[in-house]
Amino acid sequence: MARVEQLREKWRELRETDSLLWLITLGHTFTHWCPATFYLLLPFLVRELDLTYSQAGFLITVRAVANLAVNIPSGIIVDMIGRRGLLMALALAWTGIPYFMVGLSYSYFWVVLFMAFVGVGNYLWHPAAMSTLSEKYPGRRGFAIAIHAIGPNIGESIAPLLVGVLLLFLSWRTVLFVNLVPGIVIAFILWKFLFGRLEPRAAASRGLSFQDYLTGIKKAAQNPSILLLVFVAGMRSMTQQGLHTFLPIYLTNHLGLSSALAGLYLSITQTAGMIGTPIAGTISDRSGRKRVLTAGLLSTSVVLFVLAYFQATWLFITALAFLGFFLYAVRPVIWAWVLDLGPKELGGSMVSFFSGSQSLFSSLSPVICGFIADRWGILAAFYFLAGTVFLANFAVLAIREEKKPAPAIVEEPAEVS
Repeated sequence: MARVEQLREKWRELRETDSLLWLITLGHTFTHWCPATFYLLLPFLVRELDLTYSQAGFLITVRAVANLAVNIPSGIIVDMIGRRGLLMALALAWTGIPYFMVGLSYSYFWVVLFMAFVGVGNYLWHPAAMSTLSEKYPGRRGFAIAIHAIGPNIGESIAPLLVGVLLLFLSWRTVLFVNLVPGIVIAFILWKFLFGRLEPRAAASRGLSFQDYLTGIKKAAQNPSILLLVFVAGMRSMTQQGLHTFLPIYLTNHLGLSSALAGLYLSITQTAGMIGTPIAGTISDRSGRKRVLTAGLLSTSVVLFVLAYFQATWLFITALAFLGFFLYAVRPVIWAWVLDLGPKELGGSMVSFFSGSQSLFSSLSPVICGFIADRWGILAAFYFLAGTVFLANFAVLAIREEKKPAPAIVEEPAEVS
C-alpha cells in the first residue's frame, strides 16, 4: 500500500508540472541528440581516416577544451542581461550545424577544426535553462532538474537506436546530414510554443550590476562545499566522457557487434539513466543530496569494475544497465546541490562554472583513456574510469550538507499593497 501511495503521489507531482518544464526538457533532448549520434559514428570515422585511439580521443578533447571558452561568458550574460529565452533559442539553432560541417570534411585537420564548435549550442543551453528552472521551482529543485536531465537520456537512448539502423543503409556522413532535421523541427516547436510567451522571472527580471555580480562570485568562490562539488562534477563528467568515447569503439571494433546492436547496447545505458534520474532527484529533495550522491558514485565505480573484469556478454548487458542507472542519476543531484548553495541571482554563472569544470575534466579523459588504450588495451581505460568516479566519493564525504539557502546578493524590495 505504501508503494502504491508513493506512485500516486509521483503521478500527482507530474500532473502539477506546467508546460514550461516539459518544453525546456524537449529542447534539452536535442542538444544531446547530436553528440549521442556522433559517438556511434566515431568508429566509422576512425576507420575511414585510419586514426589511432589517441587521435580519436583528441577529437573529443578539442570539443571539450573549446567549450571552456563558451561556458563562462554564457553564464555571465545570463545573469547580467537575463535574456534566457533568447539564449536557449540560439543554442538550439547552433547545435547541429558544426556536425553537418564535419560530415563535409575529408581530412583530419578539418574534422578537428569543426569539432571545436560542436559543443557550443549544448553548453549555451545549460546556464539559461537550468537557472530558469531553479527560480521557477525552488521547492522542487531536484525534481525539476531531474526532469530536465531526462532530456539527454531520451535523446541519447533514441539516437543510437535510430542511427544504428540508419548506418545499415546510409554512410556516416549522410547520417550527419539527416541529423539536422530533428533540430529544425524542435527549434520550431519551441519558438512557437515557448519563446514567444516565456513568462517566468528568469526572462523578465532585471540583470545584476557588475559590482553585484563580482560580490556574488566572491562569496561563491569562498564556499568550500561549492569548490568540492566542482571537483565532484568534473570527475563524474570525466568518467562519462571516457565511456561515451570508447564504449562504442569497444563494442564495434573489439566485440564485433553490428552498428544496430551497438546502438541497442548504448540505448540500454541511457534508458536505465532515464529511469534513475527522476528517482534520485526526488529522493534528494526529501532525504538530502549527500547520501544520494554518495550511493550513486560508489555504485558507479563498482559496476564499472565489474564491466571491465568480467567479460561475459550477458553480464555486460546487465552491467551497462546498472551503469546508466547510477551514473546519470547523480547528475541532477549535483546540479541541485550547487544551486542550493550558490546565490540565487547567480544561477546562470553557477551552472556555467560547473559546466566549465566538466569541460575541463572531460577534455582530459579521452586523451588519457586513448593513451592507456594504445599501450595497455582498452579495458585498462575502463579501470581508469572506475578509479576516477571512486575518487570523487572522498570529496563528497568532505562536503557539509546545508539546509539553509544562500542569502541573496541584492535585497528584493518589499511589495507595496
